[in-house]
Amino acid sequence: MSPADQWYYLVGSETRGPVASAQIAQLIKGGSLSASTQVAQAGWPNWSPASSALSHLLAPQPVPQNTPAQAAAPVIVDTPIYAIKVQCVSGPDAGKAYMIGAAEVSLGRVSGIGQSDPQVAENHVVLSWQNNVLHFRTFSGARLRVAGADVTQGSLSNGQQFQLGASTWQVGSAPVELTNLLGSLASRLNKLTSTEKLEGFSLTSMFSEVFKARKPGEIEDYFVVGTTKTTPPLEEVQTGWPKPWFFMRVLIFMLAIYFVFSKTIDVFGNPHLVPGLMVMGSLAAPLATAILFWELNTPRNVSFVQVLVLVCLGGVIALLGADVAGSISTLGWLGDPAAGIEEEVVKLLAVIMVARNVKHKYILNGMVFGAAIGCGFAAFETAGYSFFNGFLSSYMIDLLKHTDVLGKIKTIDDIRSVAGALASNAYPVMFSIIESRSYLAPFGHVAWTAIAAGAFWRVKGANPFNVKMLIDPTFLRTFAIPVGLHMMWDTDLVQNQSTVVRNAILILLGFIAWYVAFLLVQQGLKQIKEAQLAQTRTEYTRTQQILTTSGRFRAGLARQ
Repeated sequence: MSPADQWYYLVGSETRGPVASAQIAQLIKGGSLSASTQVAQAGWPNWSPASSALSHLLAPQPVPQNTPAQAAAPVIVDTPIYAIKVQCVSGPDAGKAYMIGAAEVSLGRVSGIGQSDPQVAENHVVLSWQNNVLHFRTFSGARLRVAGADVTQGSLSNGQQFQLGASTWQVGSAPVELTNLLGSLASRLNKLTSTEKLEGFSLTSMFSEVFKARKPGEIEDYFVVGTTKTTPPLEEVQTGWPKPWFFMRVLIFMLAIYFVFSKTIDVFGNPHLVPGLMVMGSLAAPLATAILFWELNTPRNVSFVQVLVLVCLGGVIALLGADVAGSISTLGWLGDPAAGIEEEVVKLLAVIMVARNVKHKYILNGMVFGAAIGCGFAAFETAGYSFFNGFLSSYMIDLLKHTDVLGKIKTIDDIRSVAGALASNAYPVMFSIIESRSYLAPFGHVAWTAIAAGAFWRVKGANPFNVKMLIDPTFLRTFAIPVGLHMMWDTDLVQNQSTVVRNAILILLGFIAWYVAFLLVQQGLKQIKEAQLAQTRTEYTRTQQILTTSGRFRAGLARQ
């Protein structure tokens, strides 16, 4: 193998090599590796798919004309997915639109239309786009008005209008290929964040070790990182996609405790368990997500204790800062979406304040810090909402409905008895707030702050903090994404939808946030690989200089 033909390749999170390019091509042709395997030539910082870097070795060989051709392997082609847009052009629901695909979609009050229209049923009509035709059928008692006639089933052509209740809707003029639509969104996010498209990424592979059995003591060893003695040297840091697993154990453990608390309260009505339930329920999903980012930090230079400090201290600072920002802000005219600007700025400043140490120079470090601060913010905020909006407000409403019981209170035991009875009616609302906010937490504050901090650390690197870093265009373009997602999250257009539609939109916004987060994780992994290659080149140059110097020394001795 010549020095110019030394290549490295990734298998999961492990870097292998150096090997000859022909050996990698042979592994791919034999099925041991895929053509999308990331490869890098020795001395070059960039990774790329083997299908691109070694295309000259992977191209199919021409079949001689005089030799019977073997049966060609079937070519797998991605089947495009199409949908048609249905939009309300006039009436109470004007401006609302839906993308209808092959799967049946139910429109009606359940989907957020016709809320004040008595002609619209809870579930009014089912639509599906199949074989380039929009088919529909109404539920019992419901009607669509098409071409002046009330009908219960049929099909609609492109551009055709129909009436649903008091609103007029129109079918799109042509179907839209969703694969192109999603690809376009992804490419725009790549451009906006100055990142490359995801390569070699697989959720199945990443989480393949979540339920793998672990040996005794392995978990304890897993946490012994982040100190000067336990941080691995740069050359030993993994640069492939990591395989986190501990976050799921934390999530299951904390949810199990929450479940025990909630069922105990349901059965025995013990109000002393309420604070513990609020803490565990509010913290479970955000903390598990923060630990996921900690596991994605392959340099292993951030200790778990530091993460917990950031969760507690950073979360409190961020909440305090958000209250101060809200009181002095001039963005009140924006309404609730103003929180998207105020809170994301405050959380980022909290990250910079408590984690600005120059020894943490990697993008992945910043993402861990941001996720920890976002975790504390989300957990404390959820606990506050569950107490005030859930428990206390419901308790007071119930008390005002039963003021007659106040006259019957004579002793401290009477107070406790009445308080316990009223509290039992407040538990369901409290449970609902904790659970709904908790399962949405990974799609919100934790991911948003991780993106913001990762984008900032990409600019900061190993340099001390400088205010000019906050106006760097690369940072600002990426920072605009969590701010924009947060603002959309809080808009009335989203929050006033039915529960099902609202949560679906919020999860969609969450998927966008996680896509951007994984783009930054990928860039962070490449940053480490580039540092490894730079270190290798430096050591190689130093070795060459030593060899050259020693050779000259020996030559001088020979002449003497």
